[in-house]
Formats: sequence, C-alpha cells, structure tokens
Amino acid sequence: MVYVRYGILGSTLVSGAPIGPRQVRTVLAVLLSQPNQPVSTEALAGELWPGSAPGSSDAVLQGRVSTLRKVLCPDLPARSPRQVIRTRQGSYTLILDEGELDAAEFSRLVEAGQRAAAQGDLVEAGRHLRDGLRLWRGPALQDTGRGPVLSAYAGVLEQQKLAALEQRFEVDIALGRLSEAIGGLTEQLSQDPTQENFAALLIEALVAAGRGAAARDVFDSTRAALERVGLVPGTRLYLAREQLQPEPQAPAITRPTTCPAEVPAQLPDFTGRGELLEQIRSALTGRGPRLVVLSGPGGVGKSTLAVRAAHLLRREFPGGQVVADLTSEPGRPSEVLRRFLLSIGVAEDAIPHGFVERQQLWRSRTADAKVLALLDDARDEAQVRALLPAGADCGVLVTSRRRMLGLAGAKTIAVEAFDQDESWELLSGIVGEQRIAAEPGSARKLVELCAGLPLAVRIVGAKLAARPHETVEELALRIGAGRGRLAELRAGDLDVRATIEVSYAECTEGTRRALRLLGAIRLPAVSRSALACLLDTPEETGADVAEALVEAQLLQVRGRDELGQLRYQPHDLIAEFAAEKARGEEPAGVLDAALDRMLDGYLAAGRCGGERHNPASWCAAEADNVFAVTRAAVERGWWERGWRLADSFAEVAKVRPGSASARNVTVLALRAARRSGDLRAEAISLRRLGELQWQQVKVASAVRYLGAAAQRFRGLDDGAELARTLVVEADVLAETGRVGQARDRLSTALEAAKQADDQRVHAAALDQLGGLHSDAGDFAEAQRCFVEALQLAREAGDLRGIVAIRKRLADVLRRAGRLDQAAELLAEALAGARETGDAHWEAHVLRSLGEVQRYFGDTGPARGSLARSLELFTEHGHRHAAAYSLRSLADLQAQVREYEQAGEALERCRTIFDALGDRRGQAYTLRSLGGLCVRTGRWVQAERSLRAALTIFDELSMRWFSQDAARALAQTRNWSSAS
Repeated sequence: MVYVRYGILGSTLVSGAPIGPRQVRTVLAVLLSQPNQPVSTEALAGELWPGSAPGSSDAVLQGRVSTLRKVLCPDLPARSPRQVIRTRQGSYTLILDEGELDAAEFSRLVEAGQRAAAQGDLVEAGRHLRDGLRLWRGPALQDTGRGPVLSAYAGVLEQQKLAALEQRFEVDIALGRLSEAIGGLTEQLSQDPTQENFAALLIEALVAAGRGAAARDVFDSTRAALERVGLVPGTRLYLAREQLQPEPQAPAITRPTTCPAEVPAQLPDFTGRGELLEQIRSALTGRGPRLVVLSGPGGVGKSTLAVRAAHLLRREFPGGQVVADLTSEPGRPSEVLRRFLLSIGVAEDAIPHGFVERQQLWRSRTADAKVLALLDDARDEAQVRALLPAGADCGVLVTSRRRMLGLAGAKTIAVEAFDQDESWELLSGIVGEQRIAAEPGSARKLVELCAGLPLAVRIVGAKLAARPHETVEELALRIGAGRGRLAELRAGDLDVRATIEVSYAECTEGTRRALRLLGAIRLPAVSRSALACLLDTPEETGADVAEALVEAQLLQVRGRDELGQLRYQPHDLIAEFAAEKARGEEPAGVLDAALDRMLDGYLAAGRCGGERHNPASWCAAEADNVFAVTRAAVERGWWERGWRLADSFAEVAKVRPGSASARNVTVLALRAARRSGDLRAEAISLRRLGELQWQQVKVASAVRYLGAAAQRFRGLDDGAELARTLVVEADVLAETGRVGQARDRLSTALEAAKQADDQRVHAAALDQLGGLHSDAGDFAEAQRCFVEALQLAREAGDLRGIVAIRKRLADVLRRAGRLDQAAELLAEALAGARETGDAHWEAHVLRSLGEVQRYFGDTGPARGSLARSLELFTEHGHRHAAAYSLRSLADLQAQVREYEQAGEALERCRTIFDALGDRRGQAYTLRSLGGLCVRTGRWVQAERSLRAALTIFDELSMRWFSQDAARALAQTRNWSSAS
C-alpha cells in the first residue's frame, strides 16, 4: 500500500486518522482539490453554505481554517513559513508535496499502468492499476459537504476510478485471471446494472471461462436494465454478444445451502457514516478478535449501519452471513443456533437438541470458516457470548443500546446523531432534492426539530413523501406546535417515543426517576454533583446514576468542562420524553422539592463564585444550567428566588462580559424583578443589562438601560447603586465623545459614593475619572486619581478593582515615558489577575504588557503577551476587546517588518470597529494604519489615515491622542516632501 498523508478517496483522513467536524473536512477537501493554488474565501464559503452564507461566515471560516491548521501543523503558528496553509489577500493556499494526496497518487499509478499496458507489459500494468485502486476506501469525499467545487471534483474522481477499473479488468482477462475478473465485474454490475462496458467485459470473461449460459444471462439482464431507464444497448455490448454460442442445458443439481446471505436489503437512501464504516471494516478484517459492537440510543441508525457494513464486507466472509434479531428472540439462543446451523448446511436431523451441544457444533463448524454473524439489538453480553463463532477469521457485528462493557475483546463503536448536513442529505434522499431545496428555511427547521436522530428524519421524510400536497413548512409548524414533537414523530411502525420507551423500561426505578427529574428542569449539561443535588443523594450515588443512564443510552457523555468535571447531556428528543414522563408520573411536590434543592445549590455556588480560583471557568461550565434552573423557578412564579439566583450569577459573570449566557440570565432576572414588584431588583437588573450592552458596544441600548436604572435608584435614594450606574454611564459617554457629560456623571457618582461610604464604587469612579485625565494628556492628575483609587480598592478588598486600576495606571505611565514603572505595575496586575482566576482582566493586562515590551524592543515576549491576550478575549466571546489586542499585535508586526500580516490584521480591525460603531477603535486603527503606510513609503495613504484619526480623536476630546496624531501627520508630510 502506498503511504499518503491526505486521504479523500473515501472518508477524509489525515495521516490515517479521521478529522472533524464536517465543515473542517470540507475546507480541507476544497484546498486539496486545488493544491498549491489560492482558493478564495468566497469559493470556500460557497462550499460550506451552498446558496447563501450566514452573516458570521467569515468568522466561522477563519475558525475552521484555524482548526485545520492545528490538525495539520499543531506546533506551528499561522504565520510560520513552514505552515502548510498560507493566507494571502482573501484566499488560502494548501502547500502539497508530491505523494501526499491519495487522489494524486491514484492518478500517478493509473498513468503508470496505462504506460506499461501500452508497452505490452501486462503484469506491470496490472500491479500499478491494483495499487492505485487499493487507495479507494469508499465513494470519494463521502463525508464532506457538496457545493459546486466538490461535487464536480468528486464526479471527476469517480469517473477516473471507473476507467481504471475497466482497464484493470481488461488486463486481468488478458492475463487469464478470469475468476478474479468475473468476481469484480459481477460486483460492479450489482451496484449499477446499466454499466455497459463492464457488462461487455464480463461477457468476454465468462465466455473465456466456458460459461456461455451465464454470459448470455448477463447480456439479457444488461439490455433489460438499459431499456428500463430508456437507453438502447450500444455497439460494445452487441460486439460482446457475438462471442456467445448456444450451450447444451445441464441438468439442474440441487445442493444444500452452505453459503448463507441473510443480511436484509440495504436502504437505498443510506446516508453518511463513512468514518464509522471504515472503523467497522478495519476491525472486522484486521488482526485480533473480529468482534464489533455498535452502541447508541434507539433510532440513531445502528441496524441500518450494520446492514450497510455487512453488504460492503460480503466478499471478506466467503463462508456466508447469518443474522439474528435478538429483540424477537431475546431468550432463545438455542433456537438461534439451530437456524444458524441450518443456514451453514447442517441437516435438520443432524442438529442436536440440547443448547450446549448446538453451541459446540456451531463452534466446530465455524472453527475454520469465514462467517459473519450480525446480532441485532442485543440486550446484554450473555446473549452475544452464546452465539459467538469459534473461528479467528469469523466476524461478529453486534448492535445494542448498551455498550457491552463485559464483552471481552470487543471493539465498541459509538453511533451518534447526524449533524445537520447529514440530516439534510437523508431528508433529500427520501423526499427529493427539488422539494427540499424549494423550501430551504422550513427544511432546516424540520431538520433541527429531528435533533439529528435518523429515525426522526426518516419519519418526517416518510410523511412528506406520502403527502405531496403538504408543504415542508406546514409539517415543520405542526411538529413544533403545542402537543410536542414526539406525538408527530410517528409514521406506521416507526415511532421515536416507542423506541426511547424501550430503553427507559429496561432501567431501574431509581434511574428512571433521575431521568424524570432531569426532564422536569431540563438541565442541559449536568455534572455528577448537580445530579446528586437533584436527587438529594451523596455525590457517589449521583455518579453511579449518571453512568447508569449513559449505559442505557439515555444520557451522553459531553466531556469535561473547564473545571475538569464530567458533564452529561440528554439528546433533545430524550429530554422531551423525560419531561413528558415527569409531568405524567411525578407528583408536583416532588418536582418542586427537586427544583428547590437546585436553587439552593446554585445560590450557594454563586455566592462563592467570585471567590473561586477561576470564576470565568465556573461561569462557562454552569451558565446553561443556571439559566435552566432560573427559568424553571420563574415559570413556577418563584420570582424573588429566581431573581436572586440570576443576579448572583450575573455578578460572577462579569469576568465573561462577552457571554451570551450572562445576558440571557440577566433578562430573566429583569422579568422576575418586574413580576415581583421589587423596584430595587429591577433597577439592578437594568444596570446589569446596560453594562452587558456596553460591553458589546451597543451604545443606544446601553444608554437606555443605564438611564432607566439611574432614575429608579434616585427614586429609591440608593446612593451606592446610583454611583455604580453613573460610573458605567460615564464610560459610555466618554467613549462616544461626550466628555463633559461624563465628568458630570462622575462628579455625582463620587459624591454619592462618599455619602454611602462605599469604597468600591468610590474607587471605580476615581478610576474612570483618571481615564478621562489620561486621554486629555493630564498625566499628573490622572496618576493622582489612580493612586487614590488603588488605596480605596485595597481597603475594600476589591481584588478585581485593584487589577483594573493597576493596569490603567500603567497605561498612563507608559504614555508618559515611564516604562520601567509601568512594567512593574503590570507584573503585579498580571499576578493578581491570575491569582483570582480573572481571565478577562488577565487579557487586558497582557495587552498593556505587550505594548510596554514592544516599546522596550522585546518583540518576542511582546508577541507572546499580545497573542495570549487575543486568544483569551476570543475564548470568552469578547469580540470588541479582541479587536483592540489585534490592533496592538498589528503594530508589533509592523515594527518587525511583517507588513503584509500587519495590513491584514488592521483591515480586520477596521471591519470589526466599523460594524460595532466604535469610534475610539476606528481612530486607533487609523493611527496604526498611518504608521504602517509611513513604514512602507505610501505617503498619500498615510496622510489620509492620520487625518481621519486626528478628526475622530478631536471629536472624542482625546487631546493626548490628537496631539500624537498631529505630530505623526506633520512628520509624514515632511518625509513625503523630502522623498
């Protein structure tokens, strides 16, 4: 076998291993289709989203390329000259060396075979052609998307494969390898009986083997197949018929069946699963025990996959294939063995009566055989052990809802739900591409409602196929209506609810109760400790119950969260089933008690959340669950408790200001506060929403929420909360150029904070005022504010405030040229941020530290600091702050003469700041662009950028920055004149 790095002739492989997700494979495939050539982002987007790309397509595409780089060159930065994916002017190029792609190797070997055949060396020709065809593991690009580029590319590859096969069979026939040629050609025609060239070759081979009658049958069946699709047999088929001679009819000989083929017919619309088929093939044809267990929840397509695999492996098991449905024969292994023995040719009267004797005979007859046993829907290991054949070359393929942990030597393969592309493909295969493509939005909704469960997709597809008068939209609306999805996901004997019910019924009552309570609160990603709290049991019991639900395929292991805890998640449709069971089988008091425990647990966790070593990780891990518990409390009318939990979480979630979960929980808090009539709670929630809106630079919304909050706090005569609100409002006003109004707000905030004797908010107001003085170039007054704020924050024990103030003070010192003092302060701030686990402020400090290191000329450490800052902001979803770090990184790139990379980064910054309407960010970026243009001698562009930056700085009353831009503009004009 030829070694290649990239495999696309089948499932997508890199160095022999599958990669995911599907969009990453699609990007790789497109780049491989045009190696060493730039592929535009538009072309890639067209493959990922045929039709129309979403608004976030650029960011998603960059993420997919970034993931692919980590797979291909895990230890190299994106800009490394050794990186195999290069970025340039809106395109990506994959650098591919000779021999690295299986498709290229296939073409090379086929060409070598053709040359050898032309020279008369048929043995060498056959060797090359076989080596090339062995590279094929399935349909080309079978697990990627199919936009216009890949559809065309896959079609070309498949045509090349057919041509190579045809030539290989011609060589085999010429060399007298008739049995091999007949077997291969018969298999090809079984897949497509209209392949006229293969039929002609098969006729030729059969005639040469003295099997004229079989050759005549091939001609007749091929002609009939062509006529059925409206085609007329061509010249080549009729030329082959001329070789036929009448044969005397041999008497029929009746032989016992010794090579069973009991596998059911394949589904014509079988979809995807390329990676899993490759795993099954490898396990059932490799060394060691050939025992595979396909494990997964009901309806996920285990049996369909097993049938497909068995058909593909038919030639690997010439002893035949036997099948048992262990659902219909759950306690009758003796009867299953009787059928198996009959199937492999044992006479009825030779089969013993006892189970043990039948088992021994089965093992004896399979000791030297190559038989595949398909055991469908096994309940437990004992069922499977009773039916195992003895031969080392035999294979056993088991499907089960359980993982069969006690089955020695078994390779367990998890069969998971479809992704959206696979669900779409299956639905199109059942209903027809044109009908689905006519209503893409409704079809996507319908696919989402099926939650990736192939059985559900098959049911809705069957309903649409049977009702040509019904639109896709009508069915989607009906399934999403009040009575629930499970009621609609039923067609004939296909029933999602009944499938889940089987797994549920096999569980113990304690395990079923746990599933019901999970369904009542709809916890999306539960930990063992949370499950124990829900059940009011020790954590060890929670772990046992979680694993029991996993074993029953009613929970999935989601992985470990940011804190290292295992998380479990129910499939959407199983969660809906669990909610139904909770409503029907659990008393209201039991459900209320469970929710009460969850509220108490998360309230306690929220109170100590800010003191955790890594509050950002805690927020990320628990956000969805806190939202679910808060929503459940609000739905029951527990307004005050729901608000307390939401507000407790929102306070901790300040460390992840870009989190959508923080906003969702805060919106729930506002709803609960208003329903309870608690004006102070309502005002606090309004302020928190204003802060979140401002973090996303949604100025109008932020001002509206903050103004409403301030008005309520004035009415409540709550000075401390009023001061907190005014500090945030002042930040918004200052950033949008209304510096005078910002100073007024801070003046009021300082007075209110002093009267309330609240040192934290007093420090925050001074910190904000120091920032205004810094922007104006009044560094002495700014330093005075920061020093006083720092003292107040220390007295209040505000560790997060201390980090923020040190960072801002360091920025002032840097602008004043006092780099050593700035570096010292930033080192203290960085240590403080890491000690408290505040990744958000760690990222801010790293950005300032990178700037100081850059001024010192320490470009290596500076690059590390800025890159880490950018990474942290991106991880936390803080697009706005990430753009500031990217701009600083661009300045560094310009400093070390990486001009092209700097230009690309600044253009990205401009796009982000323009989209957000961030005038300050726009001005900073224009100032950096001006500096980059100066370095590269583009004087006109430099002047234009610097003038634009100066205008914005003046509008925002940022005097120090205005002066800096003015000096740079004057120098640029001088240098331009001199040049």
